[in-house]
Amino acid sequence: MLGLTLLVTACASTPPPKGPAPNRPEVRTLDLSPEEKAFLIEPVAGFSGPLAPERHDEILAAHQALIQTGDLEGAESLASRLLAAEPDFVPAQVLAAQVEFARGDLAAVLRRLSPGVPGGAGVCAADYTACQLLIGRAAERSGKIPLAYGAYRSVAARSPTAFGRTGALHAQALSSTRKRVDEELTQGEIDVAKQQLRLLEQWAPSEIATFEAAAEVAHAAAEPQTELAAMRKLTERKPDDRSLLERRADLEMDVGEPSAGLEIVKQLSERFPRDSALAARLEVTKFRWRLAALPPDVRAIAHQPSLSRGELAVLFYWLIPNVRYARPTAGRIAADVLDQARQEEIVRVLNLGLMDVDGDLHRFFPTSPARRSAALSALVRALGRFGRGLPCLEPDGGTCAIAARCGLLASADDCRPRDPVSGGDAVEMIRLGLKALGAS
Repeated sequence: MLGLTLLVTACASTPPPKGPAPNRPEVRTLDLSPEEKAFLIEPVAGFSGPLAPERHDEILAAHQALIQTGDLEGAESLASRLLAAEPDFVPAQVLAAQVEFARGDLAAVLRRLSPGVPGGAGVCAADYTACQLLIGRAAERSGKIPLAYGAYRSVAARSPTAFGRTGALHAQALSSTRKRVDEELTQGEIDVAKQQLRLLEQWAPSEIATFEAAAEVAHAAAEPQTELAAMRKLTERKPDDRSLLERRADLEMDVGEPSAGLEIVKQLSERFPRDSALAARLEVTKFRWRLAALPPDVRAIAHQPSLSRGELAVLFYWLIPNVRYARPTAGRIAADVLDQARQEEIVRVLNLGLMDVDGDLHRFFPTSPARRSAALSALVRALGRFGRGLPCLEPDGGTCAIAARCGLLASADDCRPRDPVSGGDAVEMIRLGLKALGAS
């Protein structure tokens, strides 16, 4: 009897075999902290589309089971069934994305919901709280801070959780987006840089970083008026930044208010009275300011990338006062200028002997490209005609050497006589010519 008792006891104390019971499926449950659950709100929260009552109740029940009991399978099954019947039913997409988030598949969440991820479906409306909150958290945990910030910001007024994360990520989102602007500009991707700039303008329209980015993008895109608008705001916020002030002055002279540009350079010269570079800049700016008084079509010529011979003659007429008021000493006939809109100005330049006419053909060729040689030759002649015994006009070395001695060129090596001449080149040569005459 005792042996039987021992046998029964031994059998009863034998531990059960380890491992799951045969054919018993493993139940996957939610294992998230309360902090993370705060980002998994009811999938219908903020949804403004049509929603049948029975579907509303099904989704809420599945979401409640997901959060309270960790029922991933039930939520996934309902989302799959609803999407099979209606693939564009967004609350079901959000529920499916919440399951993916709970499993740690952040990339799947962003692909499903976010327009800011390559291949993403972009199903969320901007004010869809549950959807944007989930995008924000998935993006934040993935290191995509600007995407997270944008999502949180869109529903911050509706969600205390989103509001808190918006404040926490603000500085980092701006810094990251500002850096992205610079990277895209470095790679020549101006359109992409403009997209990033629009985010900065939306998120921080009055911050210095936004104005700086706006100025850089406009400069790269060759949009001087847009750049000037940004520079005006920048110099208001950073009134002692010399480089910004000098750039704004240039833009004011080109496309803004020339008087404002001149005043900026005057004030800088007063602040730095021993700066020779600023003194030279002031001379140039004063001359450019006088250009503002010219007729609009003449000002346009001054900005041309290349000039015709007729356009060069027009600049001589308007920029050298002696040309307008001196009495011509010769009557030169050029039949091909009679149909030119600026016939009077061209004829005066020719009759003063500043530019050549083909004596056999009686043609000036006003529409032919102007060369630097023609500009320099005309200016040397103007110095000889209107100057008073300038020693630099000694005939040694030809036109290029004379132009260098008279200060029209830094050196004779800069002559490049066969190169085309731009409006800017011609204006600067004329300014230096007037300086040699003592009239600048």
